[in-house]
Amino acid sequence: MSINLQTYIDDLFKGYDETAELRDFKEEITSNLFERMNDLIKNGLNEKEAFTKAINELGDITTIANEISKQKRNEVIGEMYIQQELKVDWKHALGYVLAGGILLFGIISALMTYLTTSEISHGLSTLLPFLVISGTAFVFLGLTQETRRNYSMSWIRALIYAIATGLFLFGVNIFVSQFFIKNTPWNGILGVFIPFVLPALGIIGFLLLTEKSRNKPWIVKEQQIMLHHHSQKFSDPETMTKRGLLSGALWIFTFGIFAFVWIIWSIKFAWIVFIFAIVMEMFIELWFQTKHVKR
Repeated sequence: MSINLQTYIDDLFKGYDETAELRDFKEEITSNLFERMNDLIKNGLNEKEAFTKAINELGDITTIANEISKQKRNEVIGEMYIQQELKVDWKHALGYVLAGGILLFGIISALMTYLTTSEISHGLSTLLPFLVISGTAFVFLGLTQETRRNYSMSWIRALIYAIATGLFLFGVNIFVSQFFIKNTPWNGILGVFIPFVLPALGIIGFLLLTEKSRNKPWIVKEQQIMLHHHSQKFSDPETMTKRGLLSGALWIFTFGIFAFVWIIWSIKFAWIVFIFAIVMEMFIELWFQTKHVKR
């Protein structure tokens, strides 16, 4: 009898996180069921009848097991999140201080140049080398530093990211500087913009597309839990249908109001209705989230 009972309990909790709390809970349930079955047998029931009656009296114990398992997961994730707090090593700290000092010096120099010449383009040109150097340094330091969420990136890949960022900043700064110079033709402005910005964006895009995950195990676990919660939330066809109908009605109404305001007044005012629609969409999502949690 005890063997069959233990098998039933093990099957009942198959798939749950095997935590110490869950093991204690299983042992307690097994002991209680065993004692209840003995009492029922003494009162004249056979073993099968006693087993069935004891199980029916037990109710849905998987709900409690779910809470135990979920609570343990949250505790583990919380502990790992706190314990993974990392201090910045002295090399990165020194790098951040130097990069910040270079940027601050560049900003002060640019302001002095602008106040002296009253030309924005001159001030931006003064800022350019300091901005490129500090921006490149910040990107490299940030990517090569291990955080509580991510492992550090290899210095070679981080350096490529940093150089591409430097090219981008150089091109943007040149573009802005040329823009403020009077009577500068657009083909001249774009001529100094395109050779730097487009290659930089291409390199960054390639790096992002070929990027491998640097997330730490606890982050991966947290993402799995969130994905599981999301799949449970949107696996209910009735909820999804209501959500879709409500959202669809909102946007049909929004486009109708947009057209009406455009015709009656002006398009300058018509676009405002989309802001209200986005806000309402967020409230709808919040309402469904709250409703799901209460379940």
